[in-house]
Amino acid sequence: MYQAIEKAADRLESILSLEIDTLRGQTSEPLAELTTRKNHCLLELSRLSRALAGQNERDTRIEERLRLLKKALQENHRILGLHVKASHEIGGVIAATIAAADSDGTYTTAVVRRG
Repeated sequence: MYQAIEKAADRLESILSLEIDTLRGQTSEPLAELTTRKNHCLLELSRLSRALAGQNERDTRIEERLRLLKKALQENHRILGLHVKASHEIGGVIAATIAAADSDGTYTTAVVRRG
């Protein structure tokens, strides 16, 4: 069981690393493809964990491997959060620029609010 979990965790960590590098602009992998591959690995690990739950023995190697995987997932989560935050900020700037370009200054939100 350990070998199966180790291989699945290795694959997932490889994908997470690629995704982080892509988000940082260091590589140009398609994010949608990485997300699909990541989801497949997570599904595989989920199935393995169900099989593992049926065993009576604890394997400390598996626990340690999963701790390492958790750290990789936490870093991926942090980088994705930064990417989402940056995307929202960029979207706000674009929306404000479009609103300013569409307006001739006659009607502003302040005038509309005052009536």
